[in-house]
This record gives sequence, C-alpha cells and structure tokens, in this order.
Amino acid sequence: MGGTVEVRGLTKSFGSQNIWSDVTLELPPGEITALLGPSGTGKSVFLKSLMGLIRPEEGECLVNGVDMVKARESQRLELRKRFGVLFQDGALFGSMSVYDNIAFPLRQHTHKTEAEIRQIVFDRLDMVGLLGQEHKLPGEMSGGMKKRAGLARSLVTDPEIILCDEPDSGLDPVRTANLAQLLMDVNAQTDATMLVVTHNIELARTLPDNLGMLYRRRLVMFGPREDFLLTDHPVVSQFMSGDPIGPIGMSEEVDHSLVEDVDLEEPAYPGGHPGHPGGAVVMVRSGARAIEVLPRQLMPSGGMPRAAGQRHASRVERGASRLYVADDEEHDRAVRFRPPDIVSQALTQTGDMFALALDTVRMTFRRPFAWRELLDQFWFVTSVSWIPAMLVAIPFGAVIALQLGTLTVQVGAQSFTGAASVLAVVQQAAPIVTTLVIAGAGGAAICADLGARTIREEIDAMKVIGVSPVQRLVVPRVLACMGAAVLLNGLVSVVGVLGGYFFNVNVQGGTPGAYLASFTALAQVSDLVVGEIKALMFGFLAGVVAAHRGLNTKPGPKGVGEAVNQSVVITFLLLFFVNFVVTTLYLQLVPGKGA
Repeated sequence: MGGTVEVRGLTKSFGSQNIWSDVTLELPPGEITALLGPSGTGKSVFLKSLMGLIRPEEGECLVNGVDMVKARESQRLELRKRFGVLFQDGALFGSMSVYDNIAFPLRQHTHKTEAEIRQIVFDRLDMVGLLGQEHKLPGEMSGGMKKRAGLARSLVTDPEIILCDEPDSGLDPVRTANLAQLLMDVNAQTDATMLVVTHNIELARTLPDNLGMLYRRRLVMFGPREDFLLTDHPVVSQFMSGDPIGPIGMSEEVDHSLVEDVDLEEPAYPGGHPGHPGGAVVMVRSGARAIEVLPRQLMPSGGMPRAAGQRHASRVERGASRLYVADDEEHDRAVRFRPPDIVSQALTQTGDMFALALDTVRMTFRRPFAWRELLDQFWFVTSVSWIPAMLVAIPFGAVIALQLGTLTVQVGAQSFTGAASVLAVVQQAAPIVTTLVIAGAGGAAICADLGARTIREEIDAMKVIGVSPVQRLVVPRVLACMGAAVLLNGLVSVVGVLGGYFFNVNVQGGTPGAYLASFTALAQVSDLVVGEIKALMFGFLAGVVAAHRGLNTKPGPKGVGEAVNQSVVITFLLLFFVNFVVTTLYLQLVPGKGA
C-alpha cells in the first residue's frame, strides 16, 4: 500500500497575501485523489508544501508520520526518495538527454548496473510513448513530450507517493485520455498514493477515487468521488459544469455570493451543457435539488479490479469516509499576515546566506563528490575571467606605481617606491581585482544559471529526487570560484608588479636596481601568502553569494536579471568589508620586516 499523507491546519501566505488557511485533509493510502480549483487558488503551492519545498506558516503535513513543515532538510531529502513528482512543465534537467534525465534517480539512489538501468528506462519510455526519443535534449522537445518524459522520471523508482501537477497541460485530448489511463494502470500496479492537481474536468470525473476543491483561501469540499460529483454546492457545481453563471467570477477578488443568482432547480442548458455536448450529463430530481448521475470511473487496462478501488468502495459503503464541506459563514474570512519590514527581510536574507555558506562547507566533505562538475565550472570561471583580470591588472599596477612614485619623490623616499608598489599590488589590488572580475563574470554566470534552473523548477525536481542542490550544484561552483581566485590572484600579482616596474622605471625615471632592492628589503613571503588567503576567502564569498541569489531568484527572466545584479552588488560590498577586517588583523598580528 502507498504512503500516508495527513494535512492538519495548513496555512500559507506570501507577505500580506493569504493563499489558503486551515487546510485539513487526509489522502487515503493507495488511492487516487484529485485537487481542483480555479486558477490562482494555490494548488501548486499546496503540492510543494506537501513535498517540503515551501514552508507554511502554520499547521502540519505528515508524510509517513514525518512532519515536512518542521523536519530537517536531511530528513526531507531522505523522505522525498519515496516520492514521484510530475511538475507542471516537466522540470527536466536541461543539460541532460531524456535518457539521462530518467536514469538520474536510479543512478543516485540504487546500485543497479547500467544494463539494469537501461532496461528500466526503456520500459518507462515505452510506457509514456517516447521510445526512440531518448537521445533528445529537453530543449529539442515539445511541451507535451517534456511532460511525458517528466512522468517517466517520476515513475522510474516505483514511488510510494505520486504527485502530479497539471499532468494534462500541453497535451491534446487523446493523449490526455491516454495519460489518465496510464495513471490508473500505474496505481493498479503499484498501489501508490496519488494526488493529481488538474483543471481537466473529464479527468477529474473519471480518474480519482476522491476529490477536493480549493476556493477563496480555503478547502471548500473534500471527500469520496461518489459524494463530491453529486453535490449541489454552488461553487463545486459551477466549476464542474464550466458554467459562467455562478459564484466563481473572472477574478476571485470580485467573486459574488455563493448562492445568489444560482438556479439549482433546472439546468442552465436544457440541450446539454457546452462542456458535455449532446446532453451527456443527465440531470435528475431529488427533492429540492438537481443532481448529476455519477459517471463511470476508469478501470485498469487489464480489466482486473484495483486493490485501492476495493478499499475505497468498502470505506464508502461502511460510511467510514464522509464528505467534508466548509462552513459557508466562514467563506469571506481571510487570514492576513503582516508583511515583514525591510530590516527583518535583510536579517532573514543574511541568515539564509550564512546558512548556505555553512552547508557548503559541510557538503564539501560529503560523498559522492561532483568532480566532473567541479572541473567544468573551474574551467568555465577561469576562461571567462582571466583576460579581463589581466587587462584590469595592468592599469591598476600602473596607477599604484605612479601615485606612490610621486608621493615618495615628494617626501624624499624614492628608494622605497618598489617595495610600496609591490606590497600594494600583492596584498590589496590583486585579490580585489581578481574577485571583482570573478564576481562580475563567473559569479554572474553562476547566478544566472542557477536562477534559470530555479524558475524552470529543476532545483525543486532535484530536491524531490532526494539529491541536495547544495552538494550537487553549489559546492562545485563555490570551489571553482575559490580555485580560480587563487590562480588568477597569482597571475594578477605578477602582471601588476611588472606594470608598476615598467611605469616607475620608464615614466618616472626610477632605476631598476633601486626598485628591486627596496622590494627585497621590505617584502616578505607572508605578504604573498596573505594575498592568496584573501583571494581564497573572496572567491568563497563570490561563489556563495552568486549561488544564494540564484537559488532564491524571483519568477521570470526579470527575476533572474535582478538576482544577477544583486549578487554582484552584494559581493562588492562584502568584499571591501572583509578586506578591511583581514588587512587590519594581518597588520596587527604580523610585524613588518625590519620592525
């Protein structure tokens, strides 16, 4: 039998906007449940709350007895291995082929051989009608094909709990019917607990054992299919019939009253509703209300009864499962939360960034380590940063040499120009220039990449598969920034020193001997060491900030652009602050040569 899912008093808001409040329901183990509701009622948010991807403000979400709201992330990752999730747009990993996408969970969490993995992957591809398309990248596929590939990936580990977010979107009616039959067959074979979020009325009428509906910040109804489809509740009846006349309007903010202007005595379309042409919906009289004859539920392809269907029928017959209907008097009640002020938001963001930095350090020593990803990222960050770093280092060294040369002439200490220039370049200019370039080039690209993965739900898909994005994506990128910073810092130091030497000797009339003599007299090996330590720290900061902003980007291309801009600005601010602290400590703890 499938896993257990119990939701108790769940409440979620974004700022001052309450999405839904006090949602309580239980998904019967092994059965299929469909969640309905008008657009914007938070169905996808509810689905992500079940998985622990979004944290509600109140309530509990118990999955196999573990509260996904309060559990540690390590517990969530372990529990998510029992999930199979079909995201609304598939959430395939863009850099992997269809085959590798589907094989990914098996490679991460099983010890199967590649031959065994290949057999399972091809079975799932055949199941969803994508056999022969396994070599394609997600960018080469239509929306419907991505959806089917995502479904194949969600089924590859035979999960206990299957969650589907709008599985019919992007599919034509025939393939939607085939998909519904496929979900029914999967349930018959695996006895998995299934929750399907959908707008498709025909799918909702024929697939699930239970139905629920979210509307105006609450769960208005939840219970067995037999009761739900025969209800005369105005909101449910209007939604299931697609009638434009009723309490559900174009916008939830202006929805009118529940019962007013709703005629329950006669169907609005005597010849058959447009959503059910030919009068396929039969209306009969029952006392003072009109009800609909219960449509036939889908059966498994083999014709054999489902274990879940038999349990469901037994529960309904015993009266053990009743229809929940929300109290109409509480219909307009809206739970509103006070939005956090700017200071609270800043403190929260700072805390989250600090937590990500600690997780990055901790995950660095966890296996398996993504060596290939590290090498790819190191090459990328270095390749996009080294030329700008060299070009910036030359004028930096020249400016420092010119300024210090002029100053030393004025005070009669021209012989110390070389030492002052080299120390300024090695200790200060080189680490700062290196990190500024890495943050502006490599860091911005890292932020954009992770931001794009976030809005395409790839990060959520990785979490659901039970893989930590920090370990898989963040750690290699942060280490790549650190390695590139150390390497480029040495190159920038050399170029900066040579630039200072050239301008001091050829422009200011200094002598090579004096320049080199002052350098060897006052410079220490620790000066170069502290420069490299700074570069290492600054590279870590640049990588963490870029990853944090990418993982927390707002939806859409604009959100990604804003995240990139924020990552660069925040890195610059932290860079100069940390540089001041490190320099101060170094000067206090390490005495100068000859002191």
